[in-house]
Amino acid sequence: MPELPEVETIVRRLARDLPGRRIDRAEVLRANVVRGSARRFVRALEGRTVASVGRRGKFVVTRLSGDRVWVTHLRMSGKYQVVPRPDGRSGKSVAEARMTDTRAELLPPYTRAAFRLDDGTHLLFIDPRTLGEMEVLTADGWVRKEAALGVEPLEPDFTPKELERRLATSRRPVKEFLLDQTKVAGLGNIYAAEGLWRAGISPRRRARNLGPVRARRLHGAIVDVLTEAIGRSGTSLGSTYLDWADGEGAPGEFYERLNVYDREGENCRRCGTPIQRIVQSQRSTYFCPTCQR
Repeated sequence: MPELPEVETIVRRLARDLPGRRIDRAEVLRANVVRGSARRFVRALEGRTVASVGRRGKFVVTRLSGDRVWVTHLRMSGKYQVVPRPDGRSGKSVAEARMTDTRAELLPPYTRAAFRLDDGTHLLFIDPRTLGEMEVLTADGWVRKEAALGVEPLEPDFTPKELERRLATSRRPVKEFLLDQTKVAGLGNIYAAEGLWRAGISPRRRARNLGPVRARRLHGAIVDVLTEAIGRSGTSLGSTYLDWADGEGAPGEFYERLNVYDREGENCRRCGTPIQRIVQSQRSTYFCPTCQR
């Protein structure tokens, strides 16, 4: 977590608030959230204007003035939150309080970086597990980094034929194939498992052995599950600070639609067989041993 639907949820909220805003001040509160020098990162951001916010795979891609691209990988628990500008009653916002060396405890817990915008609002990067990473690249640098990513599963070039072609080149189990970001960008453990269940395909089947019929079913299942998950703001697996919540603190509502993930021992909703859990490449895989072949 977060996977494509969760990142897309964050991006859509940021795309409402950030384009056209200038970053007046940036502060890194924990150095390991930045790849490379935190000081250079701050200098690269301050004074630049946000042109657009988008997503590529699991990356938040913020394009800035001066042909710079601010790239964020949320990893396990990262998220962005926009804090409204202070008004006459509340005084300084929590981010501004921290930036002026007043009470640091006013910040939301686990804030790792804060960015003051020209309209007085603040963008906070919050990450309990501190695994998220940010960097600022040149436009060419981002092109090189992006080139390593696979096809986007919700874009027109992700066709059943294209998926079949990519599957045919891999000897790995299909679940492992789907988690490879150089093959299909954005899929993670939850939605790979759910897509395979919907398509009736065993996660242990070799990718190159699926053939055109199964590849077509898998393609449709991936598109459907990702689209539905985005519509429900992704998946929250619990209610602690470590669990997914969007930039406004709301949990994802797709959990109730999960058919296999995190349901070990529960009956399959299609055939009634208890859901099994196995480990593939050190990741839990949930599936129905009867109706996934």
